[in-house]
This record gives sequence, structure tokens and C-alpha cells, in this order.
Amino acid sequence: MNPNLIPAVDPAGLPGPAWLFHILLVFTFFLHMLFMNLTLGGTLLAAFAHLRSGGRRDDFRGALAGRLMAVNNFGISLTITTGVAPLLFIQVIYHQYFYTATILLASIWFATLILLTVGYYAAYLYKFRGAPTRGQGGGLWLGVSALMFFVIAMIHVAVNLVSSQPEKWGSLADGGWNVLGDPTFWPRLFHFVLAGIAFAALVAVWWAVRRAGAGVDVEINTEIARYAWRWALWSTVLQVADGFLLLMVLPKPVLKGLMSGGLATLGPLTLAIFIGIGLLMMLARASNPVENPGLVTGTLGAMTLTIAIMSITRHQVRALYLEPATSQHHFQVVSQWGNFLLFVVLLVAGLATVAYMVRRVLTSPATGEDAA
Repeated sequence: MNPNLIPAVDPAGLPGPAWLFHILLVFTFFLHMLFMNLTLGGTLLAAFAHLRSGGRRDDFRGALAGRLMAVNNFGISLTITTGVAPLLFIQVIYHQYFYTATILLASIWFATLILLTVGYYAAYLYKFRGAPTRGQGGGLWLGVSALMFFVIAMIHVAVNLVSSQPEKWGSLADGGWNVLGDPTFWPRLFHFVLAGIAFAALVAVWWAVRRAGAGVDVEINTEIARYAWRWALWSTVLQVADGFLLLMVLPKPVLKGLMSGGLATLGPLTLAIFIGIGLLMMLARASNPVENPGLVTGTLGAMTLTIAIMSITRHQVRALYLEPATSQHHFQVVSQWGNFLLFVVLLVAGLATVAYMVRRVLTSPATGEDAA
């Protein structure tokens, strides 16, 4: 690795202890992942369900597609909003590496804004000019939206890999697309995609079971629950297999650091593996989730816990990737506790607002023109 390629540390220093920003990065990234899974996985699942329904709203798969995209009317906005904080914390801790990666991949990084705008707009076109409003059609808009979000996921995985491997910057300067040849790129990408589909499917099951239990459209909600439950099961099967593949293709120093890091690294990784296996057992237990509402709630909770734990492991893997570089640089700490206190107050207020919004949507969903 050529140390001359790594920019100098910001002389302004860190506005607080490094450990605090690592914790905040992991926590805010976990929040972002919840909504990102709904946006990415939900849109992909909706596109497939819409296709299988023949584009009709009266088919239970078409109803599922409309339901998932109704959630995404909120989910896309919250994905963007919750993505701001982890992006800022990455720039605080890893600005030397993150900024360089975005420069090396400048064209596709800037394309994210265009792709996001197109994907968001296409989602609304599907809602108002497709099956949810007109009873049929809109598959093209839904497909465009799913494609845009999938490409955005590819871009973010690429930027993460480039920022974590400064020793490869020289070769990437000749062609940013070389990152697609990284052995971990595709396993990383599909690990996120499969997790998104499984999580979105479980959320759809939970809501269908809740509605069926209340006696609302029992037949169609039962069909939706069964269909989405199967998606959750097989997506989790593939994700667990992909997770082991991702471990095997990690660079040897990173894998060795992960395995020799003691309880700090092996604890979260082992716990995530056991919960993943437990998820498979829970998903395999039921063929009709409507008859097991407690199992559905428990499975969704276990999936959420897995996302939280894997957010920790993901951060540890990035730190191990960058350890040869970061060990050569040391930040000066210039604490700004007033600003930190303001951030905490705004964060708590923001989370409380989101919780209130979600509760209102679940307990008093809008209908008719108000649902727009």
C-alpha cells in the first residue's frame, strides 16, 4: 500500500471521542437498514408479485404488490432521511477513505441522485397510473423503480469496497468498474438484497396476519401471508448460504482478524449465525402463518435483531479492512459536547416523530384521496 495515496488527517480533529462516533455510526446505520430493506426488498418483491399476478389488483399477489408500494411511499422518504446520519458519521471517522472512493467512482456516485429520483417518481407512477388506482397495469413503472434501487445498492456496495481498500486505489484509478471483479462484491450485494426481501416479506406477513386476525378480508390476507412467508423462508435460506460464502471470500487478513478478535468480533458473528439458523427453524414451522400470529411476531423480531447484530459485524469488517492504513494515522480530539447534546435531542425527537407516524399509519390508515 502506498501511504502517499491516503489524504492527510483533518487537522480540525474529531469533535468527540472516536468510540462515540463508532457507536453512533452503527446505531444510525441500523435504523437506515430497516427502511432500506423495506425500500429495496419491498420494491423487488412487489415487482415479482405484480408480474405473477398478471398486473391485476384483484389477485392476492397484485394486492401484495400494491400494499408493499403503499408502505414504500413512506419507506423511501425514511430511507433517505435515516441515511443522512450514518453518511455523516462515516465522513467524520473515515473521511480520508470515503471521499477518495467517491472521487474514484465519481460518475456513478453522482448518478445515485438521478437513479433515486427516477426510482422514487416511478414508484408514484405505479401507484397512481397502475394497479393500485386503476385495477391493473403499471408493471413498467414498478420494474423501473425496482431496477433503480437495485443499481443504487450496487453503487453503495462498490463505494464501500473501494473506501475500505486503499491499496487498490492505484488500479481503480484506471477504471472504477474493476471493483465488480472484487471477490466479495457480488456476495456482499446479494447478502443485502436477500436480507431486504426477507425483511419486507416478513413485514407484509405481519400486517396480513394482523388484518386477518381482525376479520378484515380474511381470505386474501391469508393468501398474502402464505405467499410472503414462503418468500421470507427461501430468501433467508439463500442469505444464510450467501453469508457463509461471503465469509470464505473475505481477504485472509480480514478473516483472520475477525476470527482472532475474541468476544468482541466472534460474539456478534456467532450470535448472528445462531439467530439466522433459528430464523430458518421458525420459518419452517408454519405453512399458514395466520394460525400462528405469535410465531410471526417473534420471527419479525428475530429478523430485526439479526439486522442490528450484522450492522455491528459489518462495521468491524470495515475496520479490519482499514486497519493497516488507520494504524498509521491518529486523530486529535477536540470535543464539542454542546453540538453533541443538540444532536442527541434532535435524534430523540426525530425518532419519536417517526414512531408516532408509524403508529398512526398502523392504527388509522388513510383511505381515498387522503391516502395519497
